[in-house]
Amino acid sequence: MFNVKEKVVSYIEVKKSKFYGILLPIDSDDKIKDELAKIKKEYPAARHYCYGAVIGDITRSNDDGEPTSTAGRPILETLLNHNLDNVLAVVVRYFGGTLLGTAGLIRAYSQATAKAIELATLTVPTTVYNYKITADYNLISSLEYLLSTKATITDRTYCQQVTYYFQTEEDLSLEIEEITSGQCKVEFISEEIIQK
Repeated sequence: MFNVKEKVVSYIEVKKSKFYGILLPIDSDDKIKDELAKIKKEYPAARHYCYGAVIGDITRSNDDGEPTSTAGRPILETLLNHNLDNVLAVVVRYFGGTLLGTAGLIRAYSQATAKAIELATLTVPTTVYNYKITADYNLISSLEYLLSTKATITDRTYCQQVTYYFQTEEDLSLEIEEITSGQCKVEFISEEIIQK
């Protein structure tokens, strides 16, 4: 599954109707209403504010006055087809005076959403683990080599011994014990999700 890094806006015009596809990251179902309120202020006087959202196992869609399943559902399906998560897509429509018909509406809302996805920077949420290890100075070269190739060193402190703080996606405990002949133990600090 992919996340979107930041808000993007696409634009298409179909038979004089203007469609703005707004794609943004969202992490809670409760925030949909707030984001819609902001978008309505940004795009006043539009006829429809249709949306689709995917937040973990929760999916939402709304046609906002368009015929049933011609707007919200196509937006949602486009998000799902692109394997997106923690995302809200709102397509704002300014009516151009010509009816588009069911197929035309489905196509327009899908295209506005797909175009926004094309503009977005997609990231992959990755779980990383933060660790700490304290070692004697004679082990620095071995530890530096291992940590620089298999982890990200986030900090070092030098006192009577050297302490490394590092982040990795895998457990390096066994390798560290091996290269230090069991002199060092890795201390787990925390787990976090980063976007890659």
